[in-house]
Amino acid sequence: MAMSFEWPWQYRFPPFFTLQPNVDTRQKQLAAWCSLVLSFCRLHKQSSMTVMEAQESPLFNNVKLQRKLPVESIQIVLEELRKKGNLEWLDKNKSSFLIMWRRPEEWGKLIYQWVRPPC
Repeated sequence: MAMSFEWPWQYRFPPFFTLQPNVDTRQKQLAAWCSLVLSFCRLHKQSSMTVMEAQESPLFNNVKLQRKLPVESIQIVLEELRKKGNLEWLDKNKSSFLIMWRRPEEWGKLIYQWVRPPC
């Protein structure tokens, strides 16, 4: 049985698909995009894709609103994920990437807790 993805409220808000010029608003917007990307990829068990695939996927393309995040803005969102440790570029052109739902150090802690004997 396929699980359905629940889109956040921002996804139904047309200005979400245009990066905002105000610094505070943009930071909140980027945080919302990062959360959306990680949740979407985790649910769909998607660990890698190209920027072009991302642009055409429902993730960055809301067909109902007829709004699509521009490729330049997608690059900014992906770079934000890289800074947080959730993304790694797979090529020098930054056209394909590996998405990590959890950062490597988070996986390390989980594995350590799993193998550590109970006290």
